Amino acid sequence: MSSRIGLFGLIAVAIAFPMSAAAVASTGDIIAPQHPPAYTPEDGWQAGTCVAEPPEVPNFCSVATSGQFFETAAGHPQYGFTQFIVKHEPPGKKPVGEVKTIRVDLPVGLSVNPQATPQCPLADFEAKPVSNCPPESVVGESIVTGSDPILGTEVGPLHATVYNIVPVQGEPARFGLNIGGNNVYLRGSVAWDSDYHEGFTIDVPPLASLEPLFKGLILKNRLTFKGRSGDGTYLTTPSTCLGEAAVSSGTAYSTMLLASSVKEEEQLGYQFPASAEPRFESPIPPGTSPKSCETIPFEPAVDVAPGATATNSPAGVAVDLQLPHIKGDASKGGGGKVGEKQDSSNVKDASVTLPPYMGLNPSAANGLQTCSDEQFGKGTKNPVACPAASKVGVVTVETPPLPPGSLKGEVFVGKQLSRDPLSGEEYRIFVDAESARYGISARLIGNVKADPKTGRLTTTIANNPQVPVSSFRLDFDDGPRAVVSSPPICGPSATTSSLVPWAPIAPAAPSADFSLTTAPGGVPCAKTMAERPFSLGFAAKPVASRAGAYSPMTVNIARADGQQELKGVDITLAPGFSGRLKGIPYCSEAALSAAAAAAGIAEAKSPSCPAQSLIGTSVTAVGTGSGPIQIAGKVFLSGPYHGAPLSLAVVIPATAGPFDLGTAVVRVALFVEPETAQIHAVSDPIPDVFGGAQLGIRSVDVKIDRDRFTLNPTSCDRLATAGSLAGGGADPTNPAAFSSLSVTTPFQTSDCEKLGFRPKLVTKLLGGPNTVKRSKFPRFRAVLTAREGEANIRRAAVTLPHSLFLEQAHIGTVCTRVQLAARDCPARAVYGHARAETPLLDEPLEGPVYLVSSNNELPDLLADLRGQVNVRLRGVIGSKNGRIKNVFYPVADVPVSKFTLNMKGGKKGLLVNSRDLCTRPSFSFMNFKAQNGKRLRIKRLLLRVPACR
Repeated sequence: MSSRIGLFGLIAVAIAFPMSAAAVASTGDIIAPQHPPAYTPEDGWQAGTCVAEPPEVPNFCSVATSGQFFETAAGHPQYGFTQFIVKHEPPGKKPVGEVKTIRVDLPVGLSVNPQATPQCPLADFEAKPVSNCPPESVVGESIVTGSDPILGTEVGPLHATVYNIVPVQGEPARFGLNIGGNNVYLRGSVAWDSDYHEGFTIDVPPLASLEPLFKGLILKNRLTFKGRSGDGTYLTTPSTCLGEAAVSSGTAYSTMLLASSVKEEEQLGYQFPASAEPRFESPIPPGTSPKSCETIPFEPAVDVAPGATATNSPAGVAVDLQLPHIKGDASKGGGGKVGEKQDSSNVKDASVTLPPYMGLNPSAANGLQTCSDEQFGKGTKNPVACPAASKVGVVTVETPPLPPGSLKGEVFVGKQLSRDPLSGEEYRIFVDAESARYGISARLIGNVKADPKTGRLTTTIANNPQVPVSSFRLDFDDGPRAVVSSPPICGPSATTSSLVPWAPIAPAAPSADFSLTTAPGGVPCAKTMAERPFSLGFAAKPVASRAGAYSPMTVNIARADGQQELKGVDITLAPGFSGRLKGIPYCSEAALSAAAAAAGIAEAKSPSCPAQSLIGTSVTAVGTGSGPIQIAGKVFLSGPYHGAPLSLAVVIPATAGPFDLGTAVVRVALFVEPETAQIHAVSDPIPDVFGGAQLGIRSVDVKIDRDRFTLNPTSCDRLATAGSLAGGGADPTNPAAFSSLSVTTPFQTSDCEKLGFRPKLVTKLLGGPNTVKRSKFPRFRAVLTAREGEANIRRAAVTLPHSLFLEQAHIGTVCTRVQLAARDCPARAVYGHARAETPLLDEPLEGPVYLVSSNNELPDLLADLRGQVNVRLRGVIGSKNGRIKNVFYPVADVPVSKFTLNMKGGKKGLLVNSRDLCTRPSFSFMNFKAQNGKRLRIKRLLLRVPACR
């Protein structure tokens, strides 16, 4: 009999499908047509959720019974149904073919919970479902109607119980029914490669295998699920409220169908489901829409474990978002009050902000790789192919439809797409929660925004799947390469969040606090930012100590975890430390601006500053823990900055592991103390956050190693480089809140006694023949020359001959201290001009000679030397044994190859002849002392005069 039935069926199919093997088929070739927008109960495809079904009401729930449709958003409907009718031709109801495969795609957000009821083991179901499967595992009914192949009349219907079955490997859910001794399965799935809607596929059994009742083809099947089976949460409607079908919600609440026939698949080489397109749509009935949206509960919580007990240390932080869902007791059977309640809204957008100063740890970049979007494969079913070195944590997701612990996976660092830390594209995390057992690989992308000033982190995972999640936990790896650092104080430290529901209700903002117990090293932790310790290591010295020699110079600053941030350097080098600027061009402001805007890799490959301006290198160690990362930079000579005559530009390509954060440019203004020529270096505020990463600077090593650039003092004294370091204090973003630490590095040269000291001084009077006569006011010139490599002058005293007196009547306008400080000495205070030539500079320094206010009986003589740098040489005017004595002390410990002093004569002349200078020679007394202590005395230094008549 069964073979005869198959023959009739085959004949019917052959008549209905007179097409070639190359023909194109679709769902519409086997399923009765739809009639949008005027859908009717006779349409080939219908589906929805209902409040009543026969025998409770006379009619089956359909598009024509809008009053029976379940409309509560996030609710548990009493029933859910799907129904298809096979395409048939008049007369009668003779199907055109035999259905082979059915694919149903539920609306996004409509959730089926297999855990709501007990599940029947597959082996028990296959043996004998009625006697072996527990009654509590029944979740619905299938009603199959056939068609007589000869008469074209309906046969049946046949009723079959639907059981909730333990799914096989790779399926999230499975349901089974037995028709005519044939087991039919609904194989559940989740579209995790797209919008995460749920669905199921049915492999329709061959007609020949059905019981004798079916002497023809399947005409119709109606599958009804009891939505409040078990604990009452078997079915849950979406928590969105998008409006009516085809008006505002579009197809959001439609259930879709794909179908194929036996002939299409077996005889035409049909590839299901692609060849079954286009899909059939069953929208919700006109006039219906989700209701009670405003009463949907949404009470999420957040929990944070810092992953560390010490402050300012690598922290394997764990963040757990929890969302309570309705859960009843499945053992007590369906529905009741649990089923009548609305479930929680699903989370649409989740943003979590870690506590202040709990920022990204650069140490994590050691050995780190990133995962590209192609390797992650979001939106595909390709296996995740992220490099092992891109893994930074694990994820655990709990969802009511799966047993606890089912979804676990790994967290990867996503490839950098931007250098803007606020874009969320500079730092990304890829989250893959998988279950091979249930055939799911949920892939999410988290965008991490980092505050460019504080480094505070906000991670947002947007447009989350509309699936119920009760717990979402990210647990980042701990150890020295942990991706974040713990806060710098004990706490409590607050994590905040913003959780936006899919339901049209207000977002939630749960928060969580945690506290730490110690500082690094086990000492008590600080309770406030200002209480943090600030004790850094500091050293500044030349590599070689030989006096007067060119030697590279190093500056080292060391900071331990737990100390305040290094925010600034303000130091004055020991007297005599100087730099040879001759022949070195400045790195221009334009070049430095270009560097600051450049990517780190590009800047490292092709520096913006000219190579000729390079004078040294830097290495900065950043990151908390035992493995800070080393970042190399270059030091260039630059021009005037913040009132200083010149500056250093420390250019650091900020590349760490796979990240390129751009280029950091830290300027150091180099002031020259006018009367000692000491270099006073003042840095810009040093960033403790760059590119959104919290640097946690551990050490700064600067080496000025350009050949013949830095020059040691020629003094034998015990010297020191001293100043202060600025710490982050109470607020690292506010200079007014910085703290200060005094630092000093003692230093003494070696071999200074080996330096020679033989400067030469020539003094002469200038003017016509009459200027040598008594009571005349000649011009005066002194020329001092010295040889490079000898000790520099510390004190220079010159006592003029008795033949020259100081003409106090000519001491007129004097530059006051206030005017001198303001560089505003009046022109009438100028009494001469000076010029200094030095091997350190390209051009001489020169400028006016003033009389300036002093604490002495007479004004001081001051040469204001201007040029690439500005220095002042101050001389004290006095008398000894009735002779004019000028003492220049202290003289800066810098090499001067030639110094020329020209004093005016005539009405501005400070010297007057006490006799006719032609009558006999005049001699000065020269007494010089070197920086290394050596002395040079010349008792009879001839004063040259104009030719006498």
